[in-house]
Amino acid sequence: MRKAYLTSLGAALAVTAVIGLMPHSGIGPERGRGEVAVFHPSEMKRLTSRNLVDAIVSLQLTGRVGKVQWTQAVLTVEMRADDEKQTDRWYKDMEKLIRLSFTQTENVNRLLIRYVDAKAGGQLLFAADVRRTDNWLGENFNEISDADPLHDELWRKRLRIAYTSLLEDRLGPIDTYSTSPLPSS
Repeated sequence: MRKAYLTSLGAALAVTAVIGLMPHSGIGPERGRGEVAVFHPSEMKRLTSRNLVDAIVSLQLTGRVGKVQWTQAVLTVEMRADDEKQTDRWYKDMEKLIRLSFTQTENVNRLLIRYVDAKAGGQLLFAADVRRTDNWLGENFNEISDADPLHDELWRKRLRIAYTSLLEDRLGPIDTYSTSPLPSS
């Protein structure tokens, strides 16, 4: 009985060693690679409650995410603003959220982004409302990288941005300008 036990133990160790060396043997479709992927990332086409956290984390947002809600094709993201005058970071995060919602997924119809003041007990600074039906998403989407949505009147309209007096207290008066062409006379 002892001999059978030792034989089976030796066979199990040999099989384990062979299986452990197989990825490094050069056998199979991935020759020359020393690593074998255990998880294969898949492209996300539809946002669901199961992949919502993964989708938001994959964006690598620079700001802190307060809350995220997914309800009937509406994605609501609340961002917590900690530092003063970090508008460039806000805009980049907004762009990432818009790209996720309308170019990487096909089932988000509306994106609501809220920026709240983390120091003032979560009071609203500003909010944006972007919809899949917005014409600019198809025509002018790449221009968003250079946009200044709080100050540029055109982008403020496109993103349906509403801001509070608390934002003006933090940043000073929100001077506006327009990048749209002047009407011809």
